[in-house]
Amino acid sequence: MNNQKEQILQVASQLFYEQGYKKTYLDQIAAICEITKPLISYYYKSKSSLARAVSDTFLFELKNKVALKLYTDYFKERKADLQVSTAVEIRLYNQMFLADPKAMRFLKELADDKYEDLFSQESIRLYKIHDRRYHLNVNADTDELAMIANAARGASFSVLWAYDRGEFNCTQEDCLDYIARLNFVLMNVDKERIDAILAESKEVLKQVPFTFKPYFQIE
Repeated sequence: MNNQKEQILQVASQLFYEQGYKKTYLDQIAAICEITKPLISYYYKSKSSLARAVSDTFLFELKNKVALKLYTDYFKERKADLQVSTAVEIRLYNQMFLADPKAMRFLKELADDKYEDLFSQESIRLYKIHDRRYHLNVNADTDELAMIANAARGASFSVLWAYDRGEFNCTQEDCLDYIARLNFVLMNVDKERIDAILAESKEVLKQVPFTFKPYFQIE
């Protein structure tokens, strides 16, 4: 990524987080970056596509951080378990929004403006990786993997928002368990295996703690 495009992304991340998606404008980003507004549109087609790039970047960085930290601090000499790592990622990703009102505001306001830009290509790639590793029982002719990825993302957000509104009589742990479980159910993973994945993912987080920081950061 070139320096100018990276600067736009960094400034947008800060403003979307501090001010919210709705109150952040491309003119404002351009002024801080000392560039013209059309140049932002050259790199990112719209404000919502820029917001999706912010979300995609965070998700990509989260995957790398989780993979590295689990490799060095949990799996160590053992072969890494992709399903357990994915369950940890899903849990941390959703927990961040529940733990940080500014992050949740960004998510909700982006959904209100352009719901389809919530759906990252990263999630589809994740399911393709799982299919290559575990040979999921999916129909390639109908692009079922893409359907599953979108269904999982949409359902996860719906559950997340409903919990945030206080619609469920359950704990945050229960909500995060349900969201993680949902992803593996859609992948047609056996129930007993899902139980084992979720149990180990929670054990991972006891042994390898992560912290939430401003600006969509998890360390």
